[in-house]
Amino acid sequence: MKIIDSQNQLVICMECAPKIDLNVCKSWSCPNLGIPDASDYVVPVYRLGYAALECQKCGSLPPLFNKKECDEWFRHFMQQKLGNTGQGCPRCFTTRIIHYGYTKARTPRLQCCTCRYVFTPHYDNAQCQDKNITLLSRLEQGVHSGETTNQRALAQAVNGFEHVLHASVPGLTRVSTTTMVIPFQGRAARQKLYVVISADADSGKIIQITTNYCDWKAGDSLLYKSSQPSPSAILPSSDVDLIREQEKQFLTRSQFDEIQYGSAELKRNDRGSIVRPVITIHSHFQRLKRRFPGVTDHYLAHECVLRGGAITAWSTEVRRGKTNLWFVSEKPENAMLSEKSFYLTGSWKMGWWKNVWERWDNGKRCKMIGLLTGQQSTAVPALITLAPCTAFGAWLKAHPWSLQCHNYGARVVSQHLVGLGCIYNQKLIL
Repeated sequence: MKIIDSQNQLVICMECAPKIDLNVCKSWSCPNLGIPDASDYVVPVYRLGYAALECQKCGSLPPLFNKKECDEWFRHFMQQKLGNTGQGCPRCFTTRIIHYGYTKARTPRLQCCTCRYVFTPHYDNAQCQDKNITLLSRLEQGVHSGETTNQRALAQAVNGFEHVLHASVPGLTRVSTTTMVIPFQGRAARQKLYVVISADADSGKIIQITTNYCDWKAGDSLLYKSSQPSPSAILPSSDVDLIREQEKQFLTRSQFDEIQYGSAELKRNDRGSIVRPVITIHSHFQRLKRRFPGVTDHYLAHECVLRGGAITAWSTEVRRGKTNLWFVSEKPENAMLSEKSFYLTGSWKMGWWKNVWERWDNGKRCKMIGLLTGQQSTAVPALITLAPCTAFGAWLKAHPWSLQCHNYGARVVSQHLVGLGCIYNQKLIL
């Protein structure tokens, strides 16, 4: 991102960047939900074997984050994802921006309506847009050579792709979010990236893709420590057993938000970092909130960290009863089947948090739905689904690119995924 001001002013802007505080209560019914530095907080406490924040109002014990390193992380992340793409202010992270003239090179400038900061994002001229079309065409054919690509050109193309994803779904209100693991070439073959994917639950379009790779050095407490994931000891025999088994897996973690998904070591000459999935998830939802603040319903894959990320970003709306969160567990092969009327066949309270789970069946398809924000019941179960994300995952798995991605570095795989999201959305329109 080109900054209009001098280097000294740039440093001041960085220091003035607002804080996104993750050290907050994450219980939906607590008046302290999403409120930093509440008087009811006691920190740190080690009752669960790790440093946690205790909210004396509700008794919850969310793990503590390193504030200094998180502030630095979000400063880099938001400047890159909002400022470079022109979707928000790189200084205060708001999205209330206006056009503010041109540079000497006739590049449009923007001004933040909140802090009055003036900046120039990476706009694509006609020549760059032609290159983007060529890049998308090669990606669609699965013949793109990732490691020989001009990194600067690819990075600029991704800014254009992000614009396309944002503009494709105005008035978004319902979002489906899931995670997946993608192989990449690191210090050894077939290392793994953790990927968070959100889609419009109405149109099925992909709206945002975030991986746990960043091209800067993250703080030590944010880095992912590679290890092998813990295998499930029990093969679930029913939908209810599957939920119970997943809840047990959460309890086997060193702390609730410590997701282990396999090895993820970068090449020795890679200057970037692989961060913990919990950081990726919180960053994903914080950015999503700024791009699509009008979301009223989040449909989440059954992962407790997804709930934490979504409820932290939308804490104000959840407290006011304007946004609801739902867990969804359904078989991928059944997610896209034609809908009939669903019937409630059972209800349970399960897991550490005693969430209410309902089982819905329509004869051909069944799903488990978890009510996470105090909803009295599931009004329209057919609408609560991960089908848009499931469809993209199936399309990506069948795409020629998936046969080659393990040969590309983490940076290139992360950038390609955004481009593939644009290609997928174009396919939905045709």
